[in-house]
Parts: sequence; C-alpha cells; structure tokens
Amino acid sequence: MINLRYHIISIVAVFLALGIGLALGSTFVDSFLVNELEDQVNEFGAEREEALIDKDAAVADKDDAVAARDAAIAEKEEAQLSALKQVETHQTELVAERSAANEQRAILIQEIELHKAATDSVLNRFETAMPRARLRGTSWIMLAPTGIDSSIAWKIRDLLTRSDGEYLGTLWIEPAMNFENQETLGGLSELYGKDQDDVDVADITVSGVASSLLVEEMLSRSDATPTPVLISDLRDLGLLRFDRYLSTRDLKSISNSANRVIIVNDPQHLDLHDGFFVPLLQAISQLGDPGTAALVEVAVEGKTRGQIVNRVRNDSVLAKNLSTFDEIMSFEGRLSLLLGLDRLPATGHYGDLDTSEGRLPQ
Repeated sequence: MINLRYHIISIVAVFLALGIGLALGSTFVDSFLVNELEDQVNEFGAEREEALIDKDAAVADKDDAVAARDAAIAEKEEAQLSALKQVETHQTELVAERSAANEQRAILIQEIELHKAATDSVLNRFETAMPRARLRGTSWIMLAPTGIDSSIAWKIRDLLTRSDGEYLGTLWIEPAMNFENQETLGGLSELYGKDQDDVDVADITVSGVASSLLVEEMLSRSDATPTPVLISDLRDLGLLRFDRYLSTRDLKSISNSANRVIIVNDPQHLDLHDGFFVPLLQAISQLGDPGTAALVEVAVEGKTRGQIVNRVRNDSVLAKNLSTFDEIMSFEGRLSLLLGLDRLPATGHYGDLDTSEGRLPQ
C-alpha cells in the first residue's frame, strides 16, 4: 500500500519539477523578448531620427522658400516704390509743363484777341468810312442752310445794312429740302396739285423759288411768271424758315422784291448745295441779269476748302454770271466781300484759293 507520506512526496516532486521548468522557460523567453524589443526600439529610434532629419530638411527648404519669397516681395516693393517715385516725378514735371503751356496759350489767345480786335476796329473804321450809299438801290435776300455758323450770316447782314442796301431777310433752308426725300416729294406734289415725277418736282421748286425772289422787272425780261406765295408754302411744309431781324419786310412782302441774292454755305452741307443751291443759282442766272447773285463759302475745320465755290467757278456759265468769295473771316476776306458786292453787277471770284482771281477786286 502507498502510504500518505509517499503520496505527499510525489505531489511535491511534481510541483517542484513544474516550478523548475517554468523558471527555466521564463528566463529563456524573457531574454528573447528583451532582445526583440530592443531591436524594435532601436529600429523605431532610427526611423524617428531619420524622420526628424527629413523634417528638419523640409523645414529648412520651406525657410529658404519663404526667404526667397520675402526677398522677391521686397524687390518687387522696391521696384514699385521706385516706379511710383518716377510717376510722381513725371506727374510733377507734366503739371509744370502743362501749367507753362497754359500760360503760353493764354498769352497767345490774348495776343490773338488783341490782334483780332485791332483788325476788326480797322475794318469797322474802313467800312464806316466808305460812302453809305455804296449799295443804295439794291435789295438783298440771303439764303443759308440751317446749321451753318450763324455769326457769319449776321456779319454779312450787318455789312449790307451798313452800306445802305435794303436787307429783306434771311431764308434758312432746312435739311428737308431734299428732293430724294419721299415725304418732301409727296408734299410738293400735293402742293402743285398734280402728279409729277421727281425731276419735275425739283425743277418746279427751284425755278419757283427763283421767280418768287427776283423783282418782276427781271422776270418780265425772261418771260417768267412770278410765284409770290411759294415761299410761304415752302415754309408751311417745313422746308425753310424766314428770319426778318433787321428787315422791314414780312414773309409775304419779300416776294419779288430782290434784285440781289447772296447764298452762304459751307462744306458740311454739300448735299443741299448740289441738290438745291447750285440749281437755284442756275435758275437765277437764267432769269436775272449778270451779277444778280453771289456765293460765299464759309470754311470749316477739317473740311477741304473750295468745295462750295468751285461748283460755280468750274461752270463757265455760272462763273460768268455770279461772284464768289472763298474766304471772308480775315481782314482781307471781309474787305474783299465788301468791295466785291459793291462792284456788282461786275462779277469776279475772290479769295486765296488757286481758282480765285485774287484777294481783292482790281
């Protein structure tokens, strides 16, 4: 039989063997784990060190980029500041130059105005000194397009009245006096009371205006029929308007009262010139005596001169029967106009263009 002591000793021996085995096993495992852990720690430390080195390099690169950007910004700001200073300097110089130019311009304008005033004074004295009766016995009607420099027409009007010519008034011709305008043609056809083609309407209108302006004595020599109410009818159609300032006549009483017609035009109204004024001058030339009409061209900046008067000067018939003036703004031009009108019915062509006979009548 197994006694209790033997049984206890056996159990103790088993547990003792188990303890010794655990002790030996744990010692081996712990050494292996420690080595493995140390390797991992060392590897992690190396990776961390490498990462730190890479991060430091990236930070250094970023710092270099920031420094380069700051340097570029500083350079740009310096360039902008330099450019701004140059602009300010240029503006200062420009203001000074502009101020000097304005001063010179003001002085020049003052000199021009003084010269013009002196010229006008001399011309006025000359005009005043001329015999008051120079144009006595002549009765003048003036025609001009609306839109022309009206001050020119006023100067001509003053010249006529100052020289004792009877000034009948001014007919301002509207843009609607256009024989290619269907509304105008329709109104004129209705006025004449019968169907007319466009050419007939234009011819009837132009010849009618001529025969409504000229004195009946002239018309009787050409067997033309006076048309005293046509001017009023054309006004009612909106084709012209009557300016009676400084005139003793009204619209009705100017009919068949003129023995002189003066037309004033500029290159901005060439269509009206070719379509109405030149045909009217041709009609007056046929109905009236030589020297009955005169044509004045007003210069316009930027427009070729001579386009108005050369329509007449290049026509052998009109050139013989009419006088033309291509420049009346200067002292010589106004003097030429005064002497040329006084010289009518002897005709001539005056001004400074190549197609003129000279500045002044001989």
